[in-house]
Amino acid sequence: MDLPEVLDDRAVGRLTGVLSGGGDGEDQVAVRGSGVFVRRLVRAEAGAGVGEGTERSWRVGGSVLVTGGTGALGARIARWVAGQGAEHLVLTSRRGLDAPGASELREELEALGVRVTVAACDVADREQLAAVLDTVPEEFPLRAVFHAAGVEQAAELAGMSLADAASVVSGKAAGAGGARFGGVRPASGEG
Repeated sequence: MDLPEVLDDRAVGRLTGVLSGGGDGEDQVAVRGSGVFVRRLVRAEAGAGVGEGTERSWRVGGSVLVTGGTGALGARIARWVAGQGAEHLVLTSRRGLDAPGASELREELEALGVRVTVAACDVADREQLAAVLDTVPEEFPLRAVFHAAGVEQAAELAGMSLADAASVVSGKAAGAGGARFGGVRPASGEG
């Protein structure tokens, strides 16, 4: 259960509802004065029209962390998030600005009016990730995390050794755990 630093009357009422069985069996909830939030993955239909001018468009202010942010998937996410109102992007990769195309990506995003930090960080290393998160400016609080870090390896799972599988999955699993416990915090004033 994730609670705001300060519980106002609305948040207390919502928390009481969740604790008295109103959580609908959810095992992870975030209680805020504005609502009760749960993790949910929903398959989007192709061409569902998510974007500008639709009721499903998403706007984010503040900072957004994209792990694997200089790779093909991470760069695509960064461009999309920049178009959704992010004011500051934190792009991590193991090589940081030394990654192919990282400087050009930073320039492209900055030309859109977004502040960009590119950091060398192995997201499986909690200390490295915490150090990167500590650089997020207070005026642009962390609002979202997209975890796109990983090792590319084209192979069928059945043909992989345990060590091969571990090398592919470790960045994802450890990075997700590090992001979860590495200091991601709600913006001040939420609650």
